[in-house]
Amino acid sequence: MKIAILGIYPPPTGGISIYIKRFLFFLNKREINNILYNGGDFINEKKNIIHLRFRKKLLRMIFDKSDIIHSNEIGMKARMVIPIFRFFNKKIILSIHGDSFKTQINKLSGFKKKIFIYQIKKYDHIIVVNPGIKQLLIEQGLNKIKVSVIPAFIPPTSYETDISQLQDFFYKIRKKHKFLITANASQIRLYKDQDLYGIDLSIELMKILIDKGYKNVGFIYVIPDIGDYDYYKKLQNLVKKYNLENNFYFYTKPVAYPAVINMCDLFIRPTNTDGYGVSIAEAISLKTPAIASDVCKRPEGTILFENRNIDDLYSKTVRVIDNYNEEKKKIENIEFEDNAERIIEVYKKVLNEK
Repeated sequence: MKIAILGIYPPPTGGISIYIKRFLFFLNKREINNILYNGGDFINEKKNIIHLRFRKKLLRMIFDKSDIIHSNEIGMKARMVIPIFRFFNKKIILSIHGDSFKTQINKLSGFKKKIFIYQIKKYDHIIVVNPGIKQLLIEQGLNKIKVSVIPAFIPPTSYETDISQLQDFFYKIRKKHKFLITANASQIRLYKDQDLYGIDLSIELMKILIDKGYKNVGFIYVIPDIGDYDYYKKLQNLVKKYNLENNFYFYTKPVAYPAVINMCDLFIRPTNTDGYGVSIAEAISLKTPAIASDVCKRPEGTILFENRNIDDLYSKTVRVIDNYNEEKKKIENIEFEDNAERIIEVYKKVLNEK
């Protein structure tokens, strides 16, 4: 089979782009013919990674010989247009990685909503990252048989987890602090007028930790693409206001984030909305304890805290710091399914359907 994938390849670095990068690595390792229509700027035609404007992508896909078009596009227009390829004897699959579908549904009403749902139903199969999204699709009239829950976690490569590639910046901070926490955001964003990735919560957490006597704790927040520079300045000023310059650090360049997790003692994902949280699974697979907000179903082994509740986040963080060996033991036997292999099974199933 030949697979045409629509999505984004790093840079920029984010949950979907990393997922696609690892999935392509898996497909190539399995010698499964594939092409990526990249929504980002990276181009490597030798590896069949091409960048085209949306209209040109549509024309190219009509004439390529792909059996399956697997869309990871999050835009409403793209999700509505892709079903036209069923007329060209192609199977079409949609992956929904987060709350984008819910957001799109809530924005629509009446006839526009009916048209959108009508088009979504045209996909041969839909892959979602958590049961909540599947339930929402079923409520909109989709056949549950055509919806699979497959988390977006694909294990990082050994290179991605190798700390020897990290810059001196990380080694200096690691040497300075007895206990090191990390969190990441693909880009600074607001959601419902709140800090989507909980960077503000992370700073507040560090203030409380220092005030309560946890002086040897450090926190590295990785943001490879700042995005909202005005809000970033406010966050920097908050760090200065709390005198946390020697405990809270921003890193604003691309980096192999699994290696950063591997160097740290605790990973935190304080998002106020989410689909799954690939970095959480990365942390647990690397046997690093992980704390995350309770906004969606999280990977096995995650320590949950109440969304936007700084007191609960502090409580769970202190629990890990004070009982570190016990918390590590809780996750030492957790293994994650090979989700790339599960996607291939969906491909086979779809191709066998008449």
